[in-house]
Amino acid sequence: MESLRQRQIASLVRMLHLNSEPNSTDSSYAATESKSNSAGVPIWKVLVFDSFCRDVVSTVLRVNDLRDNGVTVHMLLESQRSTISDVPAVYFVQPTTENIKRIVDDIVRDLYELYYVNFSTSLPRTLLEDFAVQTTASGTSHQIAQVYDQYLNFLCPEENMFSLHFPNTFEAIHNPSMTDTAMGALIDKIVTGLFSVLLTLKTVPTICAPRGNAAEMVATRLDAKLREHIMNSRHNLFADSAEDIVTQSRRPVLVLLDRDLDLSSMLTHSWTYQALIHDLYDIQLNQVSIVQGDDSGRTSKRSYDINANDAFWESNAMLPFPEVAINIDDASNAFKREADEITRMGGVKSLDEVGDLNMGASTKQLQRAITTLPELTARKANIDMHMNIATSLLEMIKERQLDVLFQMEEQLGRQTKASILEAINDPEKKNPQDKLRLFALYMLANDGLRPGDIEECEAALKLAGCDLASLEYIRKLRSLNKMNASITSPALGTGTSAGPSGDLLGKFSSISNRLAGFTDSSSLGSIFSN
Repeated sequence: MESLRQRQIASLVRMLHLNSEPNSTDSSYAATESKSNSAGVPIWKVLVFDSFCRDVVSTVLRVNDLRDNGVTVHMLLESQRSTISDVPAVYFVQPTTENIKRIVDDIVRDLYELYYVNFSTSLPRTLLEDFAVQTTASGTSHQIAQVYDQYLNFLCPEENMFSLHFPNTFEAIHNPSMTDTAMGALIDKIVTGLFSVLLTLKTVPTICAPRGNAAEMVATRLDAKLREHIMNSRHNLFADSAEDIVTQSRRPVLVLLDRDLDLSSMLTHSWTYQALIHDLYDIQLNQVSIVQGDDSGRTSKRSYDINANDAFWESNAMLPFPEVAINIDDASNAFKREADEITRMGGVKSLDEVGDLNMGASTKQLQRAITTLPELTARKANIDMHMNIATSLLEMIKERQLDVLFQMEEQLGRQTKASILEAINDPEKKNPQDKLRLFALYMLANDGLRPGDIEECEAALKLAGCDLASLEYIRKLRSLNKMNASITSPALGTGTSAGPSGDLLGKFSSISNRLAGFTDSSSLGSIFSN
């Protein structure tokens, strides 16, 4: 079964082929312009998108992928663009009044030859009529070759994980000053995004949600939207027959929950590779940005793209960080052995000298050495990336004592006011947010805290430079809704742990040596020239 990411990629590729199958000629353009193309050769075209749709595309497709599908240039709709009059343009934008006005302006200026307009979700009828009126009035409607609703207004950074890409949604929903109109608009955006996800998966789930919060509002509107589409649409996009979907014997379950049910997972210090990266670094659209320093004290910011097809990432993302460091070392050693074998067969000292291969070697050996070089180069770059990220993570863990905080949170039910105060007042723990998160988790896990104990801890947090507004929210939330079993997750108070308790950094002496050894002149980096 195809994953959500694979289905989204297939939909985007089809859109880039002018909404025809990728293995066929872009028939719409060929028929319109009476131009013949050899089978399988895509029409060269321009891709224009807004900032949201740019993020949708860049999460799953790289520049090389766009080029393979006939896109020579990709540009933002909001940017200043020059005329390219002899190529068609594929537009992928959100259905808004501003975007339609910009598209009409482009058509009036005659920037491109033909216009294939694709909206990220369903275009409301009022906007469609406005689009038609504007293009008809300007006498340019004949240049519009297609108008499609793609239902792709979500991001898919991993195979079966998606994001609606709405920043600060939790804050907006819980903002007391938010009007009913604004809340309704936000709920509609969420429903539209979920509808697109379900449509991409071609499935209609059974929807479950608790009563009395935003999750129920989303569930009710999503259910109504699905029913209306399946029962009333002349062209059901889910299946050839609406009955086929409704009568499926094994329909999936869509569970919608309010974030308040599990506040602790937003606050807990994690110990797995992927969670640490998300917690400690700026990660956007699978691009990780880290700040690295050199021996002279200068710092520089470097960015790394984490590809969903990265085998190391796929197998190590959910593992505890110490295991990941060991796996990086193993991958490095395996790479060195293969590189040494290739250089030995070619009669050179390193892969840098591959141009000076010993012509006396057998043809098979030379062929193997040459064909293996690109794969080794890609592996080296991938290992270097994870090595640099892991080295930086290790420094951050030591600096902020995240291993100590993780152990305390894993055994939060055993902590006392004295141990929490000791951690808050510890000068070695320099990050105020870490201390605030620890105490917030302590509050969530202990309903019976005395007001005097809370005030004492809050006074210590103020001295540490913490903003206590979030604690006030937690206090009010608990007064409205007693969080019993819903907030007591296995990560809190049960004493369970991914491994035996003790000083996690005690294991880091060897890990630190492994990671530090990666950057030595005699290690991995010396195999290739930088």
